[in-house]
Amino acid sequence: MKLKLLASVAAAGLFAAGAASAEPNGWYGAIDAGYHIIDDINAESSTTGHNWNWEVNDGWAAFARLGYRFNPNWRMELEGGYRSGDIGRVRAVTGPQGLCNLTPATGPCHSPEGDITSTTLMANVIYDFGNEDWNLRPFVGLGVGANRVNVDTIGRLRQAPGGAFAADDTSTKFAAQ
Repeated sequence: MKLKLLASVAAAGLFAAGAASAEPNGWYGAIDAGYHIIDDINAESSTTGHNWNWEVNDGWAAFARLGYRFNPNWRMELEGGYRSGDIGRVRAVTGPQGLCNLTPATGPCHSPEGDITSTTLMANVIYDFGNEDWNLRPFVGLGVGANRVNVDTIGRLRQAPGGAFAADDTSTKFAAQ
């Protein structure tokens, strides 16, 4: 998931880099929006220790950047980002065998409802190759910051009639790109 997420961010930055690279030295800003692809997420229950595989539907992403260009090649940015995806299916890897939407023939029950969101704040250092006369300027950059992930979902357990499954958790961790 991290690799695809970083690749999505890099692709969005590449499309927006044309606007940033055309700016003269000094302050600039940009707003980017796009689509991102999310890999399945493997999680462990903090109460039972059971492992779950979360399938998250692809979703949208948006970023806002404020930066300063020091010269034609070097710039620094502060970037805020938001990514969202609806939860499609949750399956048990160990423990009770899954939520009601594990297979189509599970009988009368409901799919889990909810989403996973990621909010980031990054400080980036970017080097633009070439000079301002180039039509397309490749770049390379590094960034550090924080990523806040929020999971909010509810569903019914397949093997426990009336049994509910819920997750409502937030975690903030160091992030790099």
